[in-house]
Amino acid sequence: MITEKIAIISDIHANSWALKEVLKDVKARKADTILNLGDSLYGPLDPKGTFDLLSKNNIKSISGNQDRFIVENAYKTTSIPTLEYVKNCIGNDAIKWLKELPFDLSYNKIYTCHGNPINDSIALLEKNYKNYVSIQTNDEIENTLSEIKEDIIVCGHSHLQKMIQTNKKTIINPGSVGLPAYNDDWPIPHKMESLSPHAKYAILNINSTGINIELIAIEYDYKTAAYIAEKNNREDWAKWIRTGRA
Repeated sequence: MITEKIAIISDIHANSWALKEVLKDVKARKADTILNLGDSLYGPLDPKGTFDLLSKNNIKSISGNQDRFIVENAYKTTSIPTLEYVKNCIGNDAIKWLKELPFDLSYNKIYTCHGNPINDSIALLEKNYKNYVSIQTNDEIENTLSEIKEDIIVCGHSHLQKMIQTNKKTIINPGSVGLPAYNDDWPIPHKMESLSPHAKYAILNINSTGINIELIAIEYDYKTAAYIAEKNNREDWAKWIRTGRA
């Protein structure tokens, strides 16, 4: 018998079109709780609409590294057009909400973080090399989680949907709701690719004997999201959204 059904979402990146469809799917599956792992509002898309959806749907959220980036630069002008676009869109209520988001959260024996428990800018599961991405060993993952008492960990940041079982822990990355691929220069130049435009998330069905995990990919109006990215001079985001390739 299922005692609680928990939806895990992450890395929306201001894609309200993707979030809207994910929330419809969550409702259809009758989830009891939604946990959001951060990087919610940063992107050349619809940050205000995304904030409104999150505010209206009783979602428990934590901060991601790019949520923190918005807060750190909220009241100074930068030379980053996408950041300035986001700040101009969202308003003081959203800034206040971002400031109050916790770094991590424990909920019903589940530990949530954006990157890993130590650093929100470093993925828990992936290891970046110049030309490829690999997975950390079980020992490396368990070492990073050595201070975490929960057996179930959910994390985001890499945008890559997967579930990994170590000797001690079950770790789930629900994938990205709104940005299925990206390029990044830190800590070294690398790219993440989910290889499809779908909005990704996960459902955790908790019962008296354990947990059942569903990794979900759903279709949405990604063409509109890509068009808005192009209007805001982010052709790279438009490609990532359309193809899931960087």
